[in-house]
Amino acid sequence: MNQTAQLRHFSQSQKERRILFCGDDDLDRAAVYLAAILDEQNYAFDYIPSALKFPDDLQLHRYRLVILSDYPRINISDHQLTLIEQFVRYGGHILMIGGWESFTGLQNEYNGTILRNVLPVEMLASDDRVNLSQGCVVLPSADQHPVIENIDWNRPGIIGGYNRLIPKNGSAIILKGKHLSITAGNHPQVTVNKDEIPLLVEGSYHNGKTGALAFDLAPHWIGGLVDWGDQRKRIDFNDTFIEVGYFYYRLVSNLIAYFYN
Repeated sequence: MNQTAQLRHFSQSQKERRILFCGDDDLDRAAVYLAAILDEQNYAFDYIPSALKFPDDLQLHRYRLVILSDYPRINISDHQLTLIEQFVRYGGHILMIGGWESFTGLQNEYNGTILRNVLPVEMLASDDRVNLSQGCVVLPSADQHPVIENIDWNRPGIIGGYNRLIPKNGSAIILKGKHLSITAGNHPQVTVNKDEIPLLVEGSYHNGKTGALAFDLAPHWIGGLVDWGDQRKRIDFNDTFIEVGYFYYRLVSNLIAYFYN
């Protein structure tokens, strides 16, 4: 059976090389957030839902960027991960997006694989998930970077969780987080922890660009960031739609453009 025939193909673009997007459950669930923005931004992309095994006959040379977002390690073989390593080694780009089945995650997903050499972060040896009831504010770590452009960082957004990551030597932190602490009473107070959490780390592996986003792009870890911005953005996609805050839309658009180019 031709396994690549099971992929979901989307294309409104004449871009020569495609994006491969894997995970986030399925297009009628969490994956719709990123997929809708990819489509609206005119990227040609193929989608592998979380329940589908990574095809053995997939031709990675057709792609420019591979995105693994909450894609179960059990569905991708060591051989296929080696092919992804070679894809990045020879100029392809990779972005891993956070979740319970990303990085180390709940069940030691990718820590023991060849991707630990490829990604710009060290993964923890045990459960790296951080779930927050009071949130983590997302902030830029640099004054200028393509990912943070055209966004009002004076009114930053909040996430509800992330994977704890350790940037490798030579990598760069693009987004950082600071935990919030809220106390109630007659005069509620909000304090911001001084410790900085790496949330978006970029690096390189031989000839390819690599990225690690510690939080996901769909509920629940995305928290209020999905509604970040006073203006709303509606995107119709695949017989459904998303409605998100404009700065969330801008951040995701910038993120994909940077790691695609």
